[in-house]
Amino acid sequence: MPALKFIHCSDIHLGRQRLGGKLPDEDFARALGYIVQVALEQRVDGLLVAGDLYDSPSIQPPILQQAINCLMPLQEANIPIFIIEGNHDRATVTGETHTWVRYLNDIGLVHLLSIPFNAEGPVLTPWDDTAKRGSYIDYKGVRIIGAGYLGAGTIKRARLISEAMDQWQEPVPTAKIMLLHAGPDYMVQEGGGFSKETLEFLHERVDYLALGHIHKPLNHDGWAVNPGSPEHVRLEECRYDGQPRGMAVMEIDPFAPHPLQRAEILSVPKRRVINLRYDCSPHGNKTKRAMDGIQQEVATLLKEAGAGSEDAVRLELTGAVNLGRIRLDTDALATFLEEKLPVKAVEINSGGLQLATGDIVGAETADTSPSRESIELRAISDLVWEHPLAGLEEHTDLVADLFYQLKEDVRNKLGSEEIRERLNTNSLVDRLVAEMLAEMPERSVASAKDGDN
Repeated sequence: MPALKFIHCSDIHLGRQRLGGKLPDEDFARALGYIVQVALEQRVDGLLVAGDLYDSPSIQPPILQQAINCLMPLQEANIPIFIIEGNHDRATVTGETHTWVRYLNDIGLVHLLSIPFNAEGPVLTPWDDTAKRGSYIDYKGVRIIGAGYLGAGTIKRARLISEAMDQWQEPVPTAKIMLLHAGPDYMVQEGGGFSKETLEFLHERVDYLALGHIHKPLNHDGWAVNPGSPEHVRLEECRYDGQPRGMAVMEIDPFAPHPLQRAEILSVPKRRVINLRYDCSPHGNKTKRAMDGIQQEVATLLKEAGAGSEDAVRLELTGAVNLGRIRLDTDALATFLEEKLPVKAVEINSGGLQLATGDIVGAETADTSPSRESIELRAISDLVWEHPLAGLEEHTDLVADLFYQLKEDVRNKLGSEEIRERLNTNSLVDRLVAEMLAEMPERSVASAKDGDN
Protein backbone atom coordinates (compact mmCIF):
# COMPACT_ATOMS: atom_id res chain seq x y z
CA MET A 1 0.00 0.00 0.00
CA PRO A 2 1.51 3.37 -1.00
CA ALA A 3 2.00 6.13 1.55
CA LEU A 4 -0.89 8.51 2.16
CA LYS A 5 -0.46 12.07 0.91
CA PHE A 6 -1.87 15.14 2.64
CA ILE A 7 -1.79 18.85 1.89
CA HIS A 8 -1.33 20.97 5.03
CA CYS A 9 -2.16 24.68 5.15
CA SER A 10 -3.02 27.26 7.78
CA ASP A 11 -3.78 30.93 8.38
CA ILE A 12 -5.87 31.52 5.27
CA HIS A 13 -7.59 34.54 6.92
CA LEU A 14 -10.57 34.76 4.58
CA GLY A 15 -12.16 38.19 4.91
CA ARG A 16 -9.02 40.08 5.92
CA GLN A 17 -9.24 43.81 5.18
CA ARG A 18 -5.93 45.43 4.21
CA LEU A 19 -5.23 49.13 3.71
CA GLY A 20 -8.86 50.12 3.95
CA GLY A 21 -9.94 47.63 1.30
CA LYS A 22 -7.50 48.81 -1.36
CA LEU A 23 -6.25 45.24 -1.59
CA PRO A 24 -9.20 42.92 -2.33
CA ASP A 25 -10.15 40.17 0.11
CA GLU A 26 -10.49 37.86 -2.91
CA ASP A 27 -6.70 37.43 -2.67
CA PHE A 28 -7.18 35.04 0.25
CA ALA A 29 -9.88 33.02 -1.51
CA ARG A 30 -7.62 32.80 -4.57
CA ALA A 31 -4.79 31.41 -2.42
CA LEU A 32 -7.08 28.82 -0.85
CA GLY A 33 -8.45 27.94 -4.29
CA TYR A 34 -4.90 27.30 -5.52
CA ILE A 35 -4.23 24.93 -2.60
CA VAL A 36 -7.47 23.06 -3.32
CA GLN A 37 -6.57 22.77 -6.99
CA VAL A 38 -3.18 21.23 -6.13
CA ALA A 39 -4.94 18.81 -3.78
CA LEU A 40 -7.29 17.79 -6.60
CA GLU A 41 -4.54 17.44 -9.19
CA GLN A 42 -2.40 15.31 -6.91
CA ARG A 43 -5.38 13.27 -5.68
CA VAL A 44 -4.28 13.67 -2.09
CA ASP A 45 -5.88 11.65 0.69
CA GLY A 46 -6.88 14.68 2.73
CA LEU A 47 -6.47 18.39 3.43
CA LEU A 48 -5.25 19.52 6.87
CA VAL A 49 -6.15 23.09 7.90
CA ALA A 50 -4.36 24.11 11.12
CA GLY A 51 -6.54 27.07 12.10
CA ASP A 52 -7.50 30.62 11.13
CA LEU A 53 -9.53 29.77 8.07
CA TYR A 54 -11.26 33.09 8.74
CA ASP A 55 -9.83 36.40 9.86
CA SER A 56 -12.63 36.99 12.34
CA PRO A 57 -15.34 35.03 14.18
CA SER A 58 -17.80 37.56 12.77
CA ILE A 59 -17.77 37.28 8.98
CA GLN A 60 -20.05 38.61 6.28
CA PRO A 61 -22.07 36.29 3.99
CA PRO A 62 -19.76 36.79 0.96
CA ILE A 63 -16.81 35.51 3.00
CA LEU A 64 -18.74 32.42 4.06
CA GLN A 65 -19.58 31.85 0.41
CA GLN A 66 -15.88 32.16 -0.48
CA ALA A 67 -15.09 29.33 1.93
CA ILE A 68 -17.87 27.11 0.59
CA ASN A 69 -16.95 27.74 -3.04
CA CYS A 70 -13.27 26.99 -2.40
CA LEU A 71 -13.80 23.79 -0.38
CA MET A 72 -16.78 22.26 -2.19
CA PRO A 73 -14.66 20.72 -5.01
CA LEU A 74 -12.83 18.61 -2.41
CA GLN A 75 -16.11 17.26 -1.05
CA GLU A 76 -17.22 16.44 -4.60
CA ALA A 77 -13.93 14.57 -5.13
CA ASN A 78 -14.34 12.67 -1.81
CA ILE A 79 -11.21 14.27 -0.36
CA PRO A 80 -11.89 14.94 3.35
CA ILE A 81 -10.90 18.16 5.10
CA PHE A 82 -9.64 17.94 8.68
CA ILE A 83 -9.61 21.31 10.41
CA ILE A 84 -9.10 23.01 13.77
CA GLU A 85 -10.09 26.49 14.86
CA GLY A 86 -7.46 29.19 15.36
CA ASN A 87 -7.58 32.25 17.57
CA HIS A 88 -9.16 34.28 14.74
CA ASP A 89 -11.91 31.72 14.11
CA ARG A 90 -13.53 31.98 17.52
CA ALA A 91 -14.16 34.73 20.06
CA THR A 92 -12.87 32.77 23.06
CA VAL A 93 -10.27 30.07 23.60
CA THR A 94 -12.72 27.80 25.46
CA GLY A 95 -16.46 27.38 25.36
CA GLU A 96 -18.98 25.89 22.95
CA THR A 97 -20.00 29.07 21.12
CA HIS A 98 -21.03 28.33 17.58
CA THR A 99 -18.56 29.46 14.92
CA TRP A 100 -18.54 29.68 11.15
CA VAL A 101 -16.01 26.85 11.03
CA ARG A 102 -18.50 24.80 13.05
CA TYR A 103 -21.13 25.70 10.45
CA LEU A 104 -18.95 24.22 7.68
CA ASN A 105 -18.61 21.13 9.85
CA ASP A 106 -22.36 20.86 10.46
CA ILE A 107 -23.16 20.96 6.73
CA GLY A 108 -20.65 18.15 6.19
CA LEU A 109 -18.02 20.16 4.33
CA VAL A 110 -15.22 19.68 6.90
CA HIS A 111 -14.35 17.57 9.92
CA LEU A 112 -13.80 20.02 12.80
CA LEU A 113 -11.67 18.37 15.49
CA SER A 114 -11.58 19.89 18.98
CA ILE A 115 -10.57 18.93 22.50
CA PRO A 116 -12.72 20.43 25.28
CA PHE A 117 -11.32 20.80 28.79
CA ASN A 118 -13.15 20.25 32.05
CA ALA A 119 -12.04 20.36 35.69
CA GLU A 120 -10.22 17.03 35.27
CA GLY A 121 -8.42 18.05 32.10
CA PRO A 122 -8.82 17.39 28.36
CA VAL A 123 -11.68 15.23 27.11
CA LEU A 124 -10.57 13.24 24.06
CA THR A 125 -13.46 11.64 22.21
CA PRO A 126 -13.48 9.67 18.95
CA TRP A 127 -15.18 11.17 15.92
CA ASP A 128 -18.94 10.58 15.90
CA ASP A 129 -20.10 10.78 12.31
CA THR A 130 -23.74 11.22 13.35
CA ALA A 131 -23.15 14.05 15.81
CA LYS A 132 -20.26 15.41 13.70
CA ARG A 133 -18.16 15.90 16.81
CA GLY A 134 -14.88 14.52 18.05
CA SER A 135 -11.30 15.14 19.13
CA TYR A 136 -9.68 12.61 16.84
CA ILE A 137 -10.54 10.53 13.82
CA ASP A 138 -9.04 7.31 12.45
CA TYR A 139 -8.60 7.55 8.70
CA LYS A 140 -6.91 4.97 6.47
CA GLY A 141 -4.73 3.71 9.28
CA VAL A 142 -3.76 7.18 10.60
CA ARG A 143 -5.12 8.82 13.74
CA ILE A 144 -5.62 12.58 13.29
CA ILE A 145 -5.89 14.58 16.51
CA GLY A 146 -7.16 18.16 16.63
CA ALA A 147 -5.53 20.03 19.51
CA GLY A 148 -6.71 23.42 18.21
CA TYR A 149 -5.68 26.75 19.72
CA LEU A 150 -4.74 26.39 23.39
CA GLY A 151 -4.01 30.04 24.22
CA ALA A 152 -1.55 31.17 26.86
CA GLY A 153 -1.67 27.72 28.44
CA THR A 154 -0.39 25.99 25.32
CA ILE A 155 2.53 24.18 26.97
CA LYS A 156 0.54 22.94 29.97
CA ARG A 157 -2.50 21.97 27.91
CA ALA A 158 -0.41 20.22 25.26
CA ARG A 159 1.25 18.14 27.96
CA LEU A 160 -2.14 17.22 29.45
CA ILE A 161 -3.38 16.20 26.00
CA SER A 162 -0.33 14.04 25.41
CA GLU A 163 -0.80 12.34 28.80
CA ALA A 164 -4.45 11.66 27.95
CA MET A 165 -3.32 10.10 24.66
CA ASP A 166 -1.24 7.64 26.68
CA GLN A 167 -4.45 6.41 28.32
CA TRP A 168 -6.12 5.27 25.08
CA GLN A 169 -7.35 1.70 25.56
CA GLU A 170 -8.79 0.85 22.15
CA PRO A 171 -6.53 -0.25 19.28
CA VAL A 172 -4.58 2.84 18.26
CA PRO A 173 -3.13 3.29 14.76
CA THR A 174 0.65 3.44 14.69
CA ALA A 175 0.77 6.65 12.66
CA LYS A 176 -0.52 9.84 14.26
CA ILE A 177 -0.98 13.43 13.06
CA MET A 178 -1.75 16.32 15.41
CA LEU A 179 -3.13 19.71 14.37
CA LEU A 180 -2.01 22.51 16.72
CA HIS A 181 -2.51 26.23 16.24
CA ALA A 182 0.66 27.47 17.93
CA GLY A 183 4.16 28.73 17.21
CA PRO A 184 7.54 28.81 18.97
CA ASP A 185 7.44 30.87 22.17
CA TYR A 186 10.27 33.11 20.93
CA MET A 187 8.00 34.20 18.06
CA VAL A 188 4.63 34.25 19.86
CA GLN A 189 5.24 36.88 22.51
CA GLU A 190 1.62 37.29 23.59
CA GLY A 191 1.17 33.68 24.71
CA GLY A 192 0.11 30.59 22.84
CA GLY A 193 3.67 29.50 22.09
CA PHE A 194 5.50 26.25 22.64
CA SER A 195 9.03 25.56 23.77
CA LYS A 196 11.61 23.23 22.29
CA GLU A 197 10.89 20.83 25.17
CA THR A 198 7.19 20.87 24.23
CA LEU A 199 8.07 19.67 20.77
CA GLU A 200 10.11 16.82 22.12
CA PHE A 201 7.40 15.32 24.31
CA LEU A 202 4.90 15.70 21.46
CA HIS A 203 7.32 14.00 19.09
CA GLU A 204 7.24 10.95 21.34
CA ARG A 205 3.52 10.61 20.58
CA VAL A 206 2.88 12.00 17.08
CA ASP A 207 4.64 11.52 13.75
CA TYR A 208 3.61 14.81 12.14
CA LEU A 209 2.72 18.05 13.92
CA ALA A 210 0.67 20.32 11.63
CA LEU A 211 1.21 23.82 12.98
CA GLY A 212 -0.41 27.20 12.37
CA HIS A 213 -0.63 30.63 14.06
CA ILE A 214 2.65 32.20 12.91
CA HIS A 215 2.75 33.27 9.28
CA LYS A 216 6.43 32.53 8.76
CA PRO A 217 7.25 29.09 7.33
CA LEU A 218 8.84 26.71 9.84
CA ASN A 219 10.15 23.17 9.47
CA HIS A 220 11.42 21.73 12.75
CA ASP A 221 13.49 18.59 12.17
CA GLY A 222 11.26 17.57 9.28
CA TRP A 223 8.23 16.59 11.40
CA ALA A 224 6.81 19.77 13.02
CA VAL A 225 5.82 22.05 10.15
CA ASN A 226 4.14 25.42 9.74
CA PRO A 227 3.78 26.17 6.02
CA GLY A 228 3.21 29.90 6.66
CA SER A 229 0.36 32.04 5.39
CA PRO A 230 -0.47 31.44 1.70
CA GLU A 231 -1.16 35.16 1.14
CA HIS A 232 0.25 38.32 2.72
CA VAL A 233 -2.05 38.85 5.71
CA ARG A 234 0.19 41.83 6.56
CA LEU A 235 2.39 43.38 3.89
CA GLU A 236 5.45 43.01 6.13
CA GLU A 237 5.21 39.26 5.48
CA CYS A 238 6.79 39.90 2.07
CA ARG A 239 10.13 39.47 3.86
CA TYR A 240 9.38 35.72 3.83
CA ASP A 241 8.94 35.65 0.06
CA GLY A 242 12.49 34.46 -0.53
CA GLN A 243 11.56 30.98 0.73
CA PRO A 244 8.74 28.53 -0.02
CA ARG A 245 5.58 29.47 1.86
CA GLY A 246 1.89 28.68 1.81
CA MET A 247 1.33 24.93 1.95
CA ALA A 248 3.10 21.70 2.85
CA VAL A 249 2.95 18.30 1.17
CA MET A 250 3.20 15.47 3.68
CA GLU A 251 3.39 11.73 3.00
CA ILE A 252 2.90 9.18 5.74
CA ASP A 253 2.94 5.37 5.66
CA PRO A 254 0.93 3.96 8.59
CA PHE A 255 2.58 0.54 8.21
CA ALA A 256 6.21 1.64 8.07
CA PRO A 257 8.53 1.52 11.13
CA HIS A 258 8.98 5.28 10.73
CA PRO A 259 5.64 6.43 9.26
CA LEU A 260 6.54 9.97 8.16
CA GLN A 261 8.04 9.75 4.69
CA ARG A 262 8.06 13.35 3.47
CA ALA A 263 7.26 16.86 4.68
CA GLU A 264 8.00 19.68 2.25
CA ILE A 265 6.86 23.31 2.23
CA LEU A 266 5.81 24.63 -1.19
CA SER A 267 4.98 28.11 -2.42
CA VAL A 268 1.51 29.43 -3.15
CA PRO A 269 1.26 32.33 -5.67
CA LYS A 270 0.63 35.63 -3.89
CA ARG A 271 -0.02 39.22 -4.82
CA ARG A 272 3.37 40.77 -5.42
CA VAL A 273 4.56 43.11 -2.67
CA ILE A 274 7.55 45.35 -3.32
CA ASN A 275 9.39 46.27 -0.14
CA LEU A 276 11.42 49.47 -0.50
CA ARG A 277 13.56 51.26 2.07
CA TYR A 278 14.09 54.96 1.41
CA ASP A 279 16.45 57.29 3.28
CA CYS A 280 14.82 60.70 3.77
CA SER A 281 17.97 62.29 5.23
CA PRO A 282 18.89 64.33 2.10
CA HIS A 283 15.50 66.06 2.40
CA GLY A 284 15.29 65.94 6.19
CA ASN A 285 15.94 69.64 6.84
CA LYS A 286 14.41 71.15 3.72
CA THR A 287 10.99 72.70 3.48
CA LYS A 288 10.66 73.98 -0.08
CA ARG A 289 9.50 71.13 -2.30
CA ALA A 290 10.98 68.51 0.03
CA MET A 291 7.93 66.29 -0.40
CA ASP A 292 8.14 66.74 -4.17
CA GLY A 293 11.69 65.47 -4.10
CA ILE A 294 10.83 62.46 -1.96
CA GLN A 295 7.82 61.59 -4.10
CA GLN A 296 9.76 61.73 -7.36
CA GLU A 297 12.73 59.76 -6.08
CA VAL A 298 10.57 57.01 -4.55
CA ALA A 299 8.50 56.79 -7.75
CA THR A 300 11.69 56.41 -9.81
CA LEU A 301 12.98 53.64 -7.54
CA LEU A 302 9.69 51.75 -7.77
CA LYS A 303 9.64 52.06 -11.55
CA GLU A 304 13.15 50.63 -11.64
CA ALA A 305 11.87 47.75 -9.49
CA GLY A 306 9.23 47.07 -12.14
CA ALA A 307 6.21 48.07 -10.05
CA GLY A 308 2.95 47.33 -11.86
CA SER A 309 -0.72 48.16 -11.49
CA GLU A 310 -1.52 44.96 -9.53
CA ASP A 311 1.44 45.26 -7.15
CA ALA A 312 1.31 46.38 -3.53
CA VAL A 313 4.13 48.49 -2.09
CA ARG A 314 5.50 48.52 1.43
CA LEU A 315 7.62 51.65 1.81
CA GLU A 316 9.89 51.94 4.85
CA LEU A 317 11.07 55.50 5.50
CA THR A 318 14.41 55.82 7.27
CA GLY A 319 16.94 58.56 8.02
CA ALA A 320 16.82 61.82 10.00
CA VAL A 321 13.92 64.21 9.48
CA ASN A 322 13.16 67.54 11.14
CA LEU A 323 9.38 67.56 11.40
CA GLY A 324 9.57 71.13 12.62
CA ARG A 325 10.55 72.10 9.08
CA ILE A 326 9.59 69.45 6.54
CA ARG A 327 5.89 68.72 5.99
CA LEU A 328 6.17 64.94 5.75
CA ASP A 329 2.70 63.75 4.76
CA THR A 330 2.75 59.97 4.44
CA ASP A 331 -0.91 59.74 3.39
CA ALA A 332 -0.29 62.17 0.52
CA LEU A 333 2.85 60.24 -0.44
CA ALA A 334 0.89 56.96 -0.61
CA THR A 335 -1.86 58.56 -2.72
CA PHE A 336 0.71 60.08 -5.08
CA LEU A 337 2.43 56.73 -5.69
CA GLU A 338 -0.84 54.84 -6.16
CA GLU A 339 -1.97 57.31 -8.80
CA LYS A 340 1.37 58.18 -10.43
CA LEU A 341 2.85 54.74 -11.09
CA PRO A 342 0.15 53.33 -10.73
CA VAL A 343 0.17 50.50 -8.14
CA LYS A 344 -2.67 48.76 -6.35
CA ALA A 345 -1.91 50.08 -2.85
CA VAL A 346 0.92 51.60 -0.80
CA GLU A 347 1.63 51.06 2.89
CA ILE A 348 4.12 53.47 4.44
CA ASN A 349 6.03 52.64 7.61
CA SER A 350 7.72 55.69 9.13
CA GLY A 351 8.74 53.95 12.38
CA GLY A 352 12.38 53.88 11.28
CA LEU A 353 12.72 57.66 11.02
CA GLN A 354 14.96 59.53 13.44
CA LEU A 355 13.03 62.64 14.39
CA ALA A 356 14.30 66.07 15.41
CA THR A 357 12.25 68.89 16.87
CA GLY A 358 14.70 71.80 17.19
CA ASP A 359 15.84 74.40 14.68
CA ILE A 360 18.83 73.69 12.48
CA VAL A 361 21.09 76.45 11.22
CA GLY A 362 20.68 77.17 7.54
CA ALA A 363 17.18 75.71 7.24
CA GLU A 364 14.78 77.17 4.72
CA THR A 365 11.50 78.88 5.56
CA ALA A 366 8.98 76.47 7.04
CA ASP A 367 5.68 75.52 5.40
CA THR A 368 2.67 77.22 6.91
CA SER A 369 0.45 74.10 7.04
CA PRO A 370 1.70 71.54 9.57
CA SER A 371 1.61 67.83 8.75
CA ARG A 372 -0.10 65.15 10.81
CA GLU A 373 3.30 63.86 11.86
CA SER A 374 4.55 67.24 13.10
CA ILE A 375 1.34 67.90 15.04
CA GLU A 376 1.48 64.48 16.71
CA LEU A 377 5.17 64.77 17.55
CA ARG A 378 4.64 68.24 19.05
CA ALA A 379 1.73 66.95 21.16
CA ILE A 380 3.81 64.02 22.42
CA SER A 381 6.74 66.34 23.15
CA ASP A 382 4.50 68.65 25.19
CA LEU A 383 3.17 65.71 27.24
CA VAL A 384 6.63 64.34 27.91
CA TRP A 385 7.85 67.81 28.94
CA GLU A 386 4.93 68.24 31.35
CA HIS A 387 5.19 64.69 32.74
CA PRO A 388 8.84 63.57 32.42
CA LEU A 389 9.85 60.03 33.23
CA ALA A 390 11.88 59.68 36.39
CA GLY A 391 15.54 59.32 35.50
CA LEU A 392 15.04 60.63 31.95
CA GLU A 393 14.23 64.27 32.69
CA GLU A 394 17.22 65.43 30.61
CA HIS A 395 16.21 63.39 27.59
CA THR A 396 12.70 64.59 26.83
CA ASP A 397 13.35 64.95 23.08
CA LEU A 398 14.62 61.36 22.85
CA VAL A 399 11.70 60.08 24.93
CA ALA A 400 9.23 61.90 22.67
CA ASP A 401 11.01 60.42 19.64
CA LEU A 402 10.68 56.89 21.06
CA PHE A 403 7.00 57.33 21.94
CA TYR A 404 6.29 58.69 18.46
CA GLN A 405 8.03 55.71 16.85
CA LEU A 406 6.06 53.28 19.02
CA LYS A 407 2.84 55.06 18.09
CA GLU A 408 3.74 54.73 14.41
CA ASP A 409 4.55 51.04 14.91
CA VAL A 410 1.06 50.46 16.29
CA ARG A 411 -0.48 52.57 13.53
CA ASN A 412 1.33 50.50 10.92
CA LYS A 413 0.25 47.25 12.66
CA LEU A 414 3.74 45.99 13.39
CA GLY A 415 3.96 42.73 15.26
CA SER A 416 4.74 42.45 18.96
CA GLU A 417 8.13 40.90 18.16
CA GLU A 418 9.22 43.98 16.18
CA ILE A 419 7.99 46.42 18.82
CA ARG A 420 9.73 44.41 21.53
CA GLU A 421 12.94 44.52 19.48
CA ARG A 422 12.71 48.32 19.19
CA LEU A 423 12.39 48.62 22.97
CA ASN A 424 15.19 46.17 23.65
CA THR A 425 17.62 48.05 21.42
CA ASN A 426 16.77 51.57 22.62
CA SER A 427 19.37 53.23 24.83
CA LEU A 428 16.69 55.05 26.84
CA VAL A 429 15.23 51.75 27.98
CA ASP A 430 18.67 50.65 29.17
CA ARG A 431 19.00 53.87 31.19
CA LEU A 432 15.54 53.51 32.70
CA VAL A 433 16.20 49.88 33.73
CA ALA A 434 19.54 50.94 35.24
CA GLU A 435 17.76 53.63 37.28
CA MET A 436 15.19 51.11 38.54
CA LEU A 437 17.84 48.54 39.49
CA ALA A 438 19.87 51.21 41.31
CA GLU A 439 16.89 51.96 43.56
CA MET A 440 16.10 48.30 44.33
CA PRO A 441 17.53 46.43 47.34
CA GLU A 442 20.51 44.27 46.48
CA ARG A 443 18.60 41.00 46.97
CA SER A 444 15.77 42.13 44.71
CA VAL A 445 18.25 43.14 42.01
CA ALA A 446 19.78 39.66 42.06
CA SER A 447 16.33 38.09 41.77
CA ALA A 448 15.40 40.37 38.86
CA LYS A 449 18.57 39.49 36.98
CA ASP A 450 17.96 35.79 37.56
CA GLY A 451 14.44 36.12 36.20
CA ASP A 452 12.65 35.19 39.44
CA ASN A 453 9.06 36.31 39.96
